[in-house]
Amino acid sequence: MRREPFQTALLRTTMLTSLLGAVYLSVGAGRAADMAPLLKAPAYADPPAVDGINGKVDAFGGTMANRSIYGSRGTVSIPLGGQLGAQLDGSVGSFDHSAFGNIGGHLFWRDPRQALLGVYVSHTHWDQFGGVHVSQVAAEGEYYWQRWTLQGVVGVEFGNSVSNDRIMRSLGPGGALGAPPAVATTTSFIEGFDVRTRLFDQINLKYYVTDNWDAYVGHRYLGGKNALALGSEYAMPLGHGVMASGFLEGRVGEAQFHGIWGGLRFYFGGKDKPLMARHRQDDPNNWGVDSLFSIVNSYTTNNSGSSALVCNAGLTYSPLDGECLGGGL
Repeated sequence: MRREPFQTALLRTTMLTSLLGAVYLSVGAGRAADMAPLLKAPAYADPPAVDGINGKVDAFGGTMANRSIYGSRGTVSIPLGGQLGAQLDGSVGSFDHSAFGNIGGHLFWRDPRQALLGVYVSHTHWDQFGGVHVSQVAAEGEYYWQRWTLQGVVGVEFGNSVSNDRIMRSLGPGGALGAPPAVATTTSFIEGFDVRTRLFDQINLKYYVTDNWDAYVGHRYLGGKNALALGSEYAMPLGHGVMASGFLEGRVGEAQFHGIWGGLRFYFGGKDKPLMARHRQDDPNNWGVDSLFSIVNSYTTNNSGSSALVCNAGLTYSPLDGECLGGGL
């Protein structure tokens, strides 16, 4: 038996080892490829702009611009997919014993961890002097930082002009038998509302004292006048996605730009969550009621003339007829 040379045996052993190594590496690579999806870190999607269909409704009352006001507001927020959302607003009530109504809409992008950017439109009608209205188109934004929220709308408002003729009569002393002559003064003037095209803003800086209690300070520029805005809301969860809250709002500003009102509010949604989470994950602010100030702050009046009538002694002035009864000058 012939013995194989040492170099040939070493060569064959090296080739066999290389072949076995290549097969092992190929199998290992295949298994690694199969396991790659399992070993890969999970991808987390950004939170949606609206956390499911939700809404809120409230009832409120108080005073605004020295006039009584009471009514109800409601909103419905809808997810549009991903970080896009929409909201519809509505308000109805009585303002200075005349009906008013408001409808508004929001279309927005939002990351509940950081901010909101969108557009806002609104239309408000007040049944006074045959009907006066104001419309608003604005950019809307919110920024979230820990317990602070900066939110607002800034844009353009425009509306119509209405007027009404009024006559006021006043009577001085006298006018009866044996009394000195009476002087009756008649004044005619035109009053109305002229809602012009101008810039407006509604801005709040809000702080959450607790997860269910907030307070804000802000600015309003409506109808060409400025005001300080103040408000607070305290909420209590009721379970099954429902939350109740009490709120109070106030305005302090130029001329009649002031008022205070408050009421009760109910939130509805698919999940129980604190007030701060609802404000950032569900419904943007409903700005509609403040737009009544855009109308009130556009009040105009014009004196169209006055006249005086003297009733001699023994004659009586009749405000209904605007003359001295029984004769006279």
